[in-house]
Amino acid sequence: MAKHKWTKKDCLLVITEFVKRYKTEDYKNTEKDVVMQIGTSASSVKMTCKNFVPLLINQLEGFGSNISKTQGEALMNYLENYNDVNPKKLIYIFEN
Repeated sequence: MAKHKWTKKDCLLVITEFVKRYKTEDYKNTEKDVVMQIGTSASSVKMTCKNFVPLLINQLEGFGSNISKTQGEALMNYLENYNDVNPKKLIYIFEN
């Protein structure tokens, strides 16, 4: 599979799908569906989820701070538009 060029829309899809489904569906099923919708690998989706956590805990330097500009913009956009989801909840979802 060719390397996927992530867009803000892709990142927002990852966030919204995992938030919407974390209580009701198995993580692997959500991951599989996102992989199919975006057209990338499961490891790429996992890494994107993991990359959100350092920004949410304000760890912008050092180990684990690999978030791209696109991922950061998508995460900030999501938090601005969905006031019912706080950073702690997102950390919980993306660390599992």
